[in-house]
Amino acid sequence: KRQQQTVTEFSSSVPSSSTTMQPVNIDLGKLALCLIIDTLGTSSELIPFVGELTDVAWAPIAGIALRSLFGSNVVFALEFVEEFLPYTDILPLATICWVVETFYADGDIARALQIGLYGPQAQQQPQEAVTNDNSRSNDGVIDVEVSKGPSTSKRMISGRDNDDDFMRRL
Repeated sequence: KRQQQTVTEFSSSVPSSSTTMQPVNIDLGKLALCLIIDTLGTSSELIPFVGELTDVAWAPIAGIALRSLFGSNVVFALEFVEEFLPYTDILPLATICWVVETFYADGDIARALQIGLYGPQAQQQPQEAVTNDNSRSNDGVIDVEVSKGPSTSKRMISGRDNDDDFMRRL
């Protein structure tokens, strides 16, 4: 009985904002592009010393690609520095940014990177309401509800550029 009372006290002290369900758009096309960018950046490490020279050419390409994907100059600068500095290519920055934007769009890291709800793309687009229960929408993005507690309130994280927009910008 004492244990049940402790759990009840704890659950009442948890802020209500942490108990909301947030539908998340999982953009698999964007994830694939991030994985390709990270793989190409890391593959230069396969050729010792020569690989570091190829990073001089790859750094601006990867930075511009990530700016197109996430709309953030902070991510551009981080990717450029990460590719340009020796032996830092192993860091999968593009994939990390995708995870932050997809699952932690309202977090402090998203704010620091200027992505997710803090990116310029999210500020231009109004947040959309959840309109149907289909798990896959027509735009190739999978909608998933992430539960952080028992509450059933919902909020949609706004969508991002699709792959066609990314390819046109390159």
